[in-house]
Amino acid sequence: MSEFVTFTNEFGHSIDMSREDYQKKIIPHNLDLYWDQKEKLRDFAMELVKEQFHEQAAVAADRLLELYGPIESALIFRAVVHMQAREFDRAKAILTDCLERFPSSGTACTNLAKVYAFEGDEAKAFETLNTGLHKDPNQENGLNMYVESFLSGGRKEELKERLKALAGLEGAWRPQLHLARVALTEENLLKAMHWYDQAIEGAKDRFEVVMTVTGELGQAGYVYQLIQICEKYWSPDFPFPYAGFNYANALIATDQKEKAIAILRTMQEHLPDNYKPMVDHFLLRVPGAQEVEAAAAQKVADSQTADSAHKKSWWKFWK
Repeated sequence: MSEFVTFTNEFGHSIDMSREDYQKKIIPHNLDLYWDQKEKLRDFAMELVKEQFHEQAAVAADRLLELYGPIESALIFRAVVHMQAREFDRAKAILTDCLERFPSSGTACTNLAKVYAFEGDEAKAFETLNTGLHKDPNQENGLNMYVESFLSGGRKEELKERLKALAGLEGAWRPQLHLARVALTEENLLKAMHWYDQAIEGAKDRFEVVMTVTGELGQAGYVYQLIQICEKYWSPDFPFPYAGFNYANALIATDQKEKAIAILRTMQEHLPDNYKPMVDHFLLRVPGAQEVEAAAAQKVADSQTADSAHKKSWWKFWK
């Protein structure tokens, strides 16, 4: 655990402060400031959990239960805070109550599985995790635990069959991502691309999955497959620029610098203002990018001049 906490103040500046000062000065102020503001208090409570301020996170979690009532997310968050403080009996009680209220909660099952694992009951933990994933097969945290449990035991073939079963559930897309990753480790690129396609097609927030898939293909060095995915699924109006950067890197790696610059500039027009400068910074690191843009601009200017001259001579002819 770091002795310092990094946070953003009300002016948008990033501040580093000792844990002691943060606990004395910032936490009481923010708890008081956000006490009646559900969303802001929730976000701050998440930061408290992340930074492991157990007692203060518990205060925030209790207040969130008062503000929201016993809804699924508030109950699970309160249980997570108990788990972080190693209050496993309390966490188990809340999660059990949550499942009675919300029987379809896969997230509650996953967190209950963590409690059983902490208690050393591996069989109960796996059974509960498996149940949770059949309720909601797209839980990132739950699937990571599930995959690790099989791989650490050398049961990859069984894992693939289990993931295929999860992938067949209605609305599932994240198990397909894991199947693609397994296929990549086996150097079965054709199978990996099949599962990546299935994951993207099935996801509601497609832009996030495209970002993930292009990042994984790029890291594995499959730039042509990355380009293939982007040409099929990428859009310049995605809310984040990262998939576009992956696309541009692949194009540059395959000697398509001009096309890379064009897609980045098109993307820049659609990005929120806080992301627009990232495109300029990206291009500053691309050797020869300025010359390519200058040449493209000159080409457009020459074309416009030629068109203007053509129109003028045509007008004179008919005048």
